[in-house]
Amino acid sequence: MMHDVGRAVLNRRFNLSILSGTIAFLTAVGSHVQAAEIEEVVVTAQKRAENLQDVPIAISAFTGDNIKEAGVKNLTDLGKYTPGVEMHNDTALQPTYSIRGVQTNDWTIGSDPAVAVYVDGVYTGRSAGAEIPLTDIERVEVLKGPQGTLFGRNATGGAIHIITTKPQADDSTELNLTAGNYERQSSDLLVNRQIADNLYGRFSASTNRRDPYADNLANGFSVGDQDTQTYRASLLWEPATDTEVLWRANYGVMDQGSALRTTIVPSLKEGTDVFGDYALDTPTIEDRDSFGTSLTITKDFDNFTFTSITAYSEFDAHLQQDEDGTANPDYMFGSANTDDQSQFSQEFRLNGATDTIKWTLGASYSEEEVDHTTYANFTTGSVESFAVYEGVKAAYPDLTQTEQEDLAVITRAQLQEAGLEGVASASFVYDLMLQTGQVDALLAELGASGITGDMLYADDVVAQMVPGFNPWIASDAHWGESVRNTGDYRSSAIYGDMTWSITDKMDLTVGARYTYDQKDFTIQTAYGNSIPLSLSGGAVRLVDEDGNVIGSLTLPEVDLGSQLFGIAFFNNGQPVLDSKLSDSWSDLSGRIVLDYRWNEDVMTYVSLADGFKAGGFNSLNFGPGVEASFDQEDVVNFEVGLKSSLFDNQVRLNTSVYTYEYNNLQELDLVGTPIPSYNLRNSDAEGTGAEIEVQWAVTDSLFVAGNYSYLDTEFTDYQIIEAIGETEEDSKVGQSRVSTPENKLNLMAEYTVALVSGGEFVFRGDYNWTDERIGSITDRTRIVEDYQLFNLRAAWNSPSESYSLALWVQNLTDEEIAGGYGGTGAAIGASPAWRFMPRMYGADLTVRF
Repeated sequence: MMHDVGRAVLNRRFNLSILSGTIAFLTAVGSHVQAAEIEEVVVTAQKRAENLQDVPIAISAFTGDNIKEAGVKNLTDLGKYTPGVEMHNDTALQPTYSIRGVQTNDWTIGSDPAVAVYVDGVYTGRSAGAEIPLTDIERVEVLKGPQGTLFGRNATGGAIHIITTKPQADDSTELNLTAGNYERQSSDLLVNRQIADNLYGRFSASTNRRDPYADNLANGFSVGDQDTQTYRASLLWEPATDTEVLWRANYGVMDQGSALRTTIVPSLKEGTDVFGDYALDTPTIEDRDSFGTSLTITKDFDNFTFTSITAYSEFDAHLQQDEDGTANPDYMFGSANTDDQSQFSQEFRLNGATDTIKWTLGASYSEEEVDHTTYANFTTGSVESFAVYEGVKAAYPDLTQTEQEDLAVITRAQLQEAGLEGVASASFVYDLMLQTGQVDALLAELGASGITGDMLYADDVVAQMVPGFNPWIASDAHWGESVRNTGDYRSSAIYGDMTWSITDKMDLTVGARYTYDQKDFTIQTAYGNSIPLSLSGGAVRLVDEDGNVIGSLTLPEVDLGSQLFGIAFFNNGQPVLDSKLSDSWSDLSGRIVLDYRWNEDVMTYVSLADGFKAGGFNSLNFGPGVEASFDQEDVVNFEVGLKSSLFDNQVRLNTSVYTYEYNNLQELDLVGTPIPSYNLRNSDAEGTGAEIEVQWAVTDSLFVAGNYSYLDTEFTDYQIIEAIGETEEDSKVGQSRVSTPENKLNLMAEYTVALVSGGEFVFRGDYNWTDERIGSITDRTRIVEDYQLFNLRAAWNSPSESYSLALWVQNLTDEEIAGGYGGTGAAIGASPAWRFMPRMYGADLTVRF
């Protein structure tokens, strides 16, 4: 769909007219007397504690109780309940967080996430360390739109802030136990103690284990299980009434099977199914050891508050996956990624307020060291499958990717039956030799004066090469490649933000941040495998430009030895790549917000904000004509919003409409010829959307809530990388972004039945409907169909709240939902898919003492 400026303007006018009509209605609404009301939520989105309803930013906030009652275990779970947010992740070590369609799909270390994840005010630099268990959490704030001023770099899409529970001035212990199907066993132990009059401590220990939900039909190992342990400790010291010192530490262990991905190529399924049992030959691994600690010092002075946050964290991770989704040795493709990361950060902040001005000044510095290696493991049979697939793509470019992959499998089987194993690889290699001038050089060496490579009849030459390829392909010998990256990244920033109360109803907020990023990066890879090159000898026909036979040439039997070669990391023909790169980026980002409080219960705001994400480096390969680095991202967002608490705080209604320009978005794609490789390009896009969140305390017993989001995105400019064979036909201008559903709806109802004994029963139901979305960046015909999820929970709380027992079920109807299609297996014509969880059920027991 091409961009229609007139239509976009009409849509924005329509959305704004709805909002203005809503304001007029709400300001005319009288009070409604009932006892029920909605609890106030305090957030720190503007670096100071404020009522959620007073903050002129689109925020979805979840308290610890919300998270527990919804059965949310991590950020991926939370994404299902959040309007405008998508978190479709099948692995905890390569998660992608998308807010309003702004995301980064690069799992390497050459780029940064587009959505910043903070834990207790500390930025999490790598996505491999961001997905943590949400246990003993005070709240999670999801800030939407660019947050460049207060949260800094890499928040072009927004920011997610996880706030853990601080030590309290009491002695308490809580034990949570969970048991469910697929042998699920979880436990959370929370201990809080007042150690002295001004010293408090808190400790938590959590475990989560679950068996796989499907069986491996081919090998003894299992895939898709869970096994994590998380430990947190914190100390709060108040040496004076105006001083607070808070130390936090965490340690986590993950030791589980990685994502379950099953082939979607019909001729490769062999009794497996995305929603059934699987057959894999690469054991999956998802291991991580992580540690982090921070020290936050807060000191109140007469006119301002000083805050210092010092933090250090590190993790080691190992992720191994079966990329082809089969146990077929001719399509074997396993990947592994290892990470060794550490980071240090320091932030100083001043907050102050007068009668008419609230202000914030800050400075931050961070440094990160990371060492990442990507491994790709094939067999020589996989090399032949790759060559067959490339031939099919060239011969049938109008077929869908699934059709091309299926035809390639069928063609491969026919070649094997005909005794032509190796013909595809020989043909592919011969074409490469022609393109690189190797054939001309060989002819000159053989004394074939006046004859060039383009005069040889290709089929005759390939036939002489096949005898050397045949036993090599049939051996299914191991073929492994790797690329290592290291990064030394430093970032510094200064920022300021001020809110001026122009009148008692109108506020103007202006903020700005200057950021400077310096990155030193290395990439090391080399061809570590070789292909056999030989000629069996004999006559080769000579042809003219029109293909007419004009003679023949007799070639001798020649053993050309072995030639080094790379498939996963081809580097545009460079056998060795050992580069040290350095670059820097700087940006001045900011925001302007005007909010108006129509009365005590209704506030509207208009904001213009931009965000910045530093540029980076192509981590997997680059070569002649392919840039080693790429430009920084910028997002400019214009938004109009409303926040209201109505009927004596019985109803909460928040809405926003927005439009943004996304410049130089960084997108990783498997593209190029003669050998496809992952390249990260810069493109431009735009988005327009709307969100609404409603909560209604109907009575003291009944509470209902819902949210809805709409999003329309499209590319407005698309970088064409000519060096890898792309043309204007490859442009995606006018097309929508991948993995961004247009519509999303959540509904929730909770009913409490008070018991005569003083206890209560609480019944809760959650419903989610998500619109269809494009499920693969390499084939836009692969659509993830719209789906709906039902979750139910029934709980009993004792009169003293010392005991709670709950029964729950998630995905009540056992909906079969595809999470996404494609992946790196597409490189050899073996695209897989992964699924959402099947129906899960269990029971929770909580004991407090």
